[in-house]
Amino acid sequence: MKRHLGCLLALCLLSQAVTAAQLSFNAQNTIITFDKPVKLAEVLATLPDPHSVYWAGAEVYELDSPKAEAQRADVMQLLANLIRRQSSGSARHTLLSDLYRDISDWHLMRRLNIDVDFDQARLNPKRNPGFVSGRYYIKAKPSMQSVSLVGPIGAQQTLTFNNASTVRDYLEQATPADSSDKDYVYVIEPDGKVSKQGIAYWNNTHYKPMPGSVIYLPLQTDLFSDDIEQLNDHIARLLQHRM
Repeated sequence: MKRHLGCLLALCLLSQAVTAAQLSFNAQNTIITFDKPVKLAEVLATLPDPHSVYWAGAEVYELDSPKAEAQRADVMQLLANLIRRQSSGSARHTLLSDLYRDISDWHLMRRLNIDVDFDQARLNPKRNPGFVSGRYYIKAKPSMQSVSLVGPIGAQQTLTFNNASTVRDYLEQATPADSSDKDYVYVIEPDGKVSKQGIAYWNNTHYKPMPGSVIYLPLQTDLFSDDIEQLNDHIARLLQHRM
């Protein structure tokens, strides 16, 4: 009987250890583990200085999810098909090949669709989701005073954020390829929101991106094929998961 109880106790302790290992967060270079389900506010309360975080750019990523890589695979396949239809050595072939290499190098993790804000999580139950199991990474840093440009512009360009600057102001500091779209760009805000903004004289939205935003210059739709708009949209959505 005592042996039986001892086995049950050992199994119970093992179960508790497994449960604890199933829920962990990497936040500000610190691993935080829990042995029970937790709410977002409880996790954020463990940060060294939550009040110094730029919450508009805070994010939660799921470490073990394959979804972001699956999205990348779809983008790479669409790009590969488009590259094969270009003449080898042509400007378009080179442009698309460079974009293919850039996207293959992106560091991706699946970003959860969560508005991360410490005060809101504490005060608003709808902004305080729960976590039961899994491994997560929390991006919680001070404000980034920059805006990044990606797409058919060669290497990524990082520009200094200016509160008065619109998307077109940032584009004037870049050198887009002739094959990039002249009418629209995608803006990926630090909170994960993706929007399509007009940049031509006839549709300019005068949109001012937040600090930490990414501006994706899409490929010009009428230069390639009918499915290029789908590719542009997929790339913009993939940027939501880029670290």
